[in-house]
Amino acid sequence: MRRNLPNLLNLYLRVGPKLNATRSKYNDSYYPTETNNKITGVKTRHPSSVFHLPIVDSVVPSPAAPEVFKPQPDATIEELRSVQSIEQLFNLVKKKEKVLEQSHLTKIFRMIHEFQNQQRTVYHPDAIKNHVGFIKLCQQLQRIAPSTADTDDLITCLKTLVLCEVAPESSIMKTVLQLIKSRVNELRIQNFSFISHLLNRVKNPLADALTIALPVVFETQLETQLDPDNVKNMCECLRYAIDKRMPVSKVKFIADSLLANTSKWENSQLLSVILSLGKVRYLSEHGLSPLLEDTLSRLAKEVNRIERRDLIKMAIKTSENYSSKSQYWYNEEFCNATAQRVVQEQWPFTSTSEIGRSFSKFSYVNFELLDHYSSLIDNISFEKLKMHPRYLLAPFADASYKSPNMEKMVDFLLTSNQSTELPVKWLRFALSCAVLGIYPQSLISQIFEESTLTAHFAKNPSYHDWLQLDILNRSVRIECPEYDGPFPSPTLIKECHQNMYEDRKRKENVRSSVEKALQTGIGGLPYVASGLFSKYGHFVDHVVAMRPGGYPVAINNLTTDSDAVRYVEDLNGTTGCQIVLIKIFSSTDYVSNGDRLRGVFELELRTLERAGYDVVSINLGKWESLQDFEKIPFLMQQVRLKEKLLSS
Repeated sequence: MRRNLPNLLNLYLRVGPKLNATRSKYNDSYYPTETNNKITGVKTRHPSSVFHLPIVDSVVPSPAAPEVFKPQPDATIEELRSVQSIEQLFNLVKKKEKVLEQSHLTKIFRMIHEFQNQQRTVYHPDAIKNHVGFIKLCQQLQRIAPSTADTDDLITCLKTLVLCEVAPESSIMKTVLQLIKSRVNELRIQNFSFISHLLNRVKNPLADALTIALPVVFETQLETQLDPDNVKNMCECLRYAIDKRMPVSKVKFIADSLLANTSKWENSQLLSVILSLGKVRYLSEHGLSPLLEDTLSRLAKEVNRIERRDLIKMAIKTSENYSSKSQYWYNEEFCNATAQRVVQEQWPFTSTSEIGRSFSKFSYVNFELLDHYSSLIDNISFEKLKMHPRYLLAPFADASYKSPNMEKMVDFLLTSNQSTELPVKWLRFALSCAVLGIYPQSLISQIFEESTLTAHFAKNPSYHDWLQLDILNRSVRIECPEYDGPFPSPTLIKECHQNMYEDRKRKENVRSSVEKALQTGIGGLPYVASGLFSKYGHFVDHVVAMRPGGYPVAINNLTTDSDAVRYVEDLNGTTGCQIVLIKIFSSTDYVSNGDRLRGVFELELRTLERAGYDVVSINLGKWESLQDFEKIPFLMQQVRLKEKLLSS
């Protein structure tokens, strides 16, 4: 036994413990575990080296690099990419029906929508929704839709279902709407405008419920979801908020966010903001005019990079919203840039006429544009007239600009479509002709026909109808003595004057400041008469009489009845005196880009002077900009200047 112990020990030391095993903490058995040798890959000495036994070198190999997982391409998606028609798409659906997943369905529904929009198919909506491939597609969607994670996928499917005119009461439509309704709080607010558009085309209780719920969700989530760096999404939100008549605070929150964004806007975004703000009355009262002004300034810089169709649309939209109470819709830089582009690119008649009509509503005048416009007369035809001739002539009338071929243009327009309308409908056109010094006698005689006027003015005419008739009547009498046709009856003209007098009485506050200054400068109330008419029907704001030497004369009126129409010729005590008429023109009576009187007001002043009256015209805008101590000297200087000119 003793002799065997050294042998056993030597055997043990020679063989050594197993290198890939360690003794368990809790028992004597060995369990295989990895050692540091395998990780480091360094040479280790065998324990037998301690006893100077032969060294056994062992090298532990490094672990192999892990394999990178490479997903296999989706065969169905690859096949969908090669589809070129709806027929191919439906054939693929029938072939892959059992393996279609949500990602496949969303792409297929999107492709159907794209094919239809691009007119790459001859399929009618009825043919699509009744196609066996589409039916199988809807059946598969109905099974998978409840597990859809992304609400945008549901909206994509709804969009295609609506496009294909799937019945609102169908099970697939109800399923999709119910899923959207259950997850309405997960919808992105920038999509609400489009979703509302879809829901308006679906008539069922679920769609109605969603239509009611969306504005509530929008209001509650607006401030948390609105991305101030995403102009496109903010434009969509502004559109939805205005369409749904959200509280002003919500609309202003979006507007202020847009205003704070200094990045470059796309042209479509400029148009979107203009169209949205155009639905709000009195922007300044709601604090929205700064956004409009900023948008118009951006628009003016992009005029040359906007498609012609979109530029015309913007010009029309802004001019339609322009009025004396909403002058912030006018931007002179935009009008200048647009007029310059029309002239440089030599736009055709139809496009130019649209711009001309818009500029006329702004009372904006550009003579280079008018020259280009009138030069197109030789190339127009009846087929190209898409608006009433009065709108075609309006830009020239507003500017009082008679181009060399204007009479030819009037003759052409007169023969275009006059026969299809009542002559009185051409009253505005005839007045524009009068502004330009052109009097088409055949048209005027038809308008002044007693039966025509009686029929029209018996139907509750507007104030502008009375005014236009009166101006045309006196213009013909003063400037066209060769006219030998009928005139409106004295009774009708007297009624015209009464209507205009009552309208002027409601606006007496406009004349009050000038009247008081005039009374102070002349010598008092007896020396100034206000609110009179000339014998031809011109309304005159104030009248003063001066005897030789420049001394004012007290004017005694024939009547003290404040409701009676009074005439300059009926004033007493004016024999041998010079009568000076003071005519006040408001800022809206002038063109927007200058001190030039608009056509019809220039015609009033012109015919007054041709009738032999001495007239002082006052620009009310400039008058109100004067200091109080400057007003009386300015007014008296104008009166004295007229007196000196007459005496000389």
